[in-house]
Amino acid sequence: MKQILAIILLTTLFACGQNERKMKSSNIKKQIGMEKDKEYVRMAIEVAKDSRKKGNLPFGCVLVNKDGEVILKGENTINTDVDCLAHAEINLIRDACKKYDYSYLNDCSIYTSDEPCPMCTSAIYWSGIGKLVYGLSKAEYYRIVGRDNENWVFEMPTRELFNKGGRKVEVIGPLLEAEAKILHLE
Repeated sequence: MKQILAIILLTTLFACGQNERKMKSSNIKKQIGMEKDKEYVRMAIEVAKDSRKKGNLPFGCVLVNKDGEVILKGENTINTDVDCLAHAEINLIRDACKKYDYSYLNDCSIYTSDEPCPMCTSAIYWSGIGKLVYGLSKAEYYRIVGRDNENWVFEMPTRELFNKGGRKVEVIGPLLEAEAKILHLE
């Protein structure tokens, strides 16, 4: 009986040690993933800065494949293209869909300086892109720029809109909101 209890105890201790190692490994992977997410959001913020320098609104995004390579960048060109639909995400998605098929885009992630508007959120959904990570939330954006012009206010959180669809899109954000906020304070 003592031998059976000793075996059970050792087995339990071994299993607990395995679980602890798995949890530590999982946490390390999450931390590495979060650091990469921050790096890509910062890239999107830089693209947004470039957009503003060209006379457009300060919005930018990057598309990253499953291997962690930035494969496309998109910036807002509403003013220079005289096109109210030329949001950063729309410009990027138009290019992406010409180069990559739906299943490839399913394994890609889009990183945006700001939480996408409903039009861009829908484009992300229809393109097949599997993950969205954004910097500044829509709520914080409107706190900064105001809601005075009702023609430009369309507040629907990305998560809420994605939840209306049949396909799951992973959403992370806001991330680095203080850094992204600066785009709209300058």
